Amino acid sequence: MIENTRSIDRVATAILIAGLAFVLAPLAVVVITATQSYEDFLARNFSLVPGTHFAGNFREIWTRTDLPRQTLNSVIVGAITAAGRIALAVTTSYAVVYFAGRGRGLVYAAVVASIMLPLELMIITAYQVTANVALPLDAVANMGGWWGALFGAPLDLQWNLLDTYAGISVPMMAQGSCTLILVQFFRTIPPQLARAAIIDGAGPLRFLRDILLPLSKGPLTALGIYMFISAWVQYMWPLVAASSPARTMAVVGLARLQEDAERIPDFPLQMTGAILVTLPPLILIALFQRRIVRGLTLSEK
Repeated sequence: MIENTRSIDRVATAILIAGLAFVLAPLAVVVITATQSYEDFLARNFSLVPGTHFAGNFREIWTRTDLPRQTLNSVIVGAITAAGRIALAVTTSYAVVYFAGRGRGLVYAAVVASIMLPLELMIITAYQVTANVALPLDAVANMGGWWGALFGAPLDLQWNLLDTYAGISVPMMAQGSCTLILVQFFRTIPPQLARAAIIDGAGPLRFLRDILLPLSKGPLTALGIYMFISAWVQYMWPLVAASSPARTMAVVGLARLQEDAERIPDFPLQMTGAILVTLPPLILIALFQRRIVRGLTLSEK
């Protein structure tokens, strides 16, 4: 018996079209607004007919604002954050899966628990530590007053990382989602590979470099892109950690694009800036689309 699924196909198609329209409608509004001039936008408020001023708006964004430099800052911070998260996740997951120890379950639980503590909840503490990275060392050295008793003055080291790429990136690395995913992937790899590597005389580092990492290219690429985009869209911590325009990230710079509170916002210029800020992640996803899809399956075929 052949079931007639024509009605089901029509409903599914209608749902897909509605979902596509729901997703693309805001993007269409952004693009159409970016093609209008400020005067046309004030006169017509909003029009479904595209204008002819996109090149002029883009030229103004590129030459008269700090957004191009801030977009480069986002690229640098996103790359550093993604690389740091992946490096920490690989080493932690490798230790949890392939090394026996009493405390590995506790370490894994502590790392995964960091998912429940986003950076926004620890922003005051993160700011204090970033403003003086040596603060924990000062606290330990001055505990009980023994440092002052030995050297005549308490230890007061200063190392300020605010308004630097490292100061923005390092606090955003402290997140355990990559470790959670990589641990599950490493557990799908047959343990016989590790035993065969030991028989062949390969040490732990060689097994990691020559066997485990090549097998993990798909998940690592997908995770790297996700972590890059996650760092790209961060707003609160980059707003606090970077005070100068030379280190401000693109999302924060886009929010600061309209500085005159008494003037009606220049929405065409802001939408043009939004397109500029959105382009790098879109290009990255377009270039690595196949690896992202393969990485979602957590397996290399």
